[in-house]
Amino acid sequence: QHRTRIPQKRKSAHANVPPYISKDPIAPVVARDCGYVQTAQRRVEDMRVEPGDFPEEPTVLDLERASGKRVRQLTFHGGNWRNRVYRIEFEDGTVGAAKQLVMGTDAMLRYQLDQLNVLASLNVPGLHVPRPLGSLAEKRILVMEFSPGKSIETLAWNSSDVLVACDLAGKILARIQLARTDSTSPMPVELLARDLALAPWRLSSSEAETLRRTLDRLSGASVRMGQVYYDYKPANLLLHQHHLHLVDPPDTLWRGVHLWDFACFVSSMRRHIWRMNLHQPFNRRRRIIAGQGIVAFERSYRASIRDLKPDFFPIAVRLFELQRNAVLMTMQLAKVSLTREKKPIARGKRLGRPLTNRLTLPLLEIEKRWLFKQLAYTLA
Repeated sequence: QHRTRIPQKRKSAHANVPPYISKDPIAPVVARDCGYVQTAQRRVEDMRVEPGDFPEEPTVLDLERASGKRVRQLTFHGGNWRNRVYRIEFEDGTVGAAKQLVMGTDAMLRYQLDQLNVLASLNVPGLHVPRPLGSLAEKRILVMEFSPGKSIETLAWNSSDVLVACDLAGKILARIQLARTDSTSPMPVELLARDLALAPWRLSSSEAETLRRTLDRLSGASVRMGQVYYDYKPANLLLHQHHLHLVDPPDTLWRGVHLWDFACFVSSMRRHIWRMNLHQPFNRRRRIIAGQGIVAFERSYRASIRDLKPDFFPIAVRLFELQRNAVLMTMQLAKVSLTREKKPIARGKRLGRPLTNRLTLPLLEIEKRWLFKQLAYTLA
């Protein structure tokens, strides 16, 4: 057993690196350069030094100032270490949502507001983006339309509509990525290797070799590069009247390989199916339907983006699933540690239930091992 270390058989030419990616081999990897694990580590450091001076909760008067509308009722809808979400009933009968950035900056608030407008301007069929109604910078509040419907995760438990939703999710993601493609470039394997080397893993010698072979195989692949959504997952996609409502817009610019978003959806959906198996071990039918949803998502996505190479596609997706696993493991380890140390950000169970956070770690380890086995099988 040893820390992640990725031996290189050959050195790739920096001339193949896309223009917006750093060509300096010792330059730090940043978020837009596929450095998602490093970015997670930076967020953990921010969480660790957070003094606990969080913005005050919004009042009815705050939301009336932000939206320009009279408020009838304000209800807390949910929250976590990053956000608080409120449901607003206005006097004119409409319903809105207020999202407060508990841990963030004014720039993040402005970027989320901007992204709502940008995503809506793409005019993607079947996609509904909540219309922004206003903002209040001093309390980092963004007010928007309330998104009705059920998330794809919820539909997986009790409705065959999950198949329709997953099919639509694949088409929508493809249309967003086609509009945001900056270039088709060689896979940035050096950047990915550097980022994966930061993962909080302990790899066996066979897993390290599988990772090296994966990066070596993908060094000749061409992929679509550009802006990524980053958190395109079933929980953020709500089905309502044959449209998907995309909620929780990104709060910062993420750039990299577009397949990251595809892998994000697939891995999130698969982990949800595993949770279904734990909670309802005898409900095999629901798990089969949810699995068919993943198939529907991939089929509609690949039908819309026709330049995906079958030799590289499954290997690349598994690699990005591994990177996402490393990001989640980094965050879960931090939540457990910060809760144990009684840091201000952990007050009031803002980081989630301590037992759930601890139990999630072995499940992520199981997923990591499963992904390495899938990669080894595909490479054979």
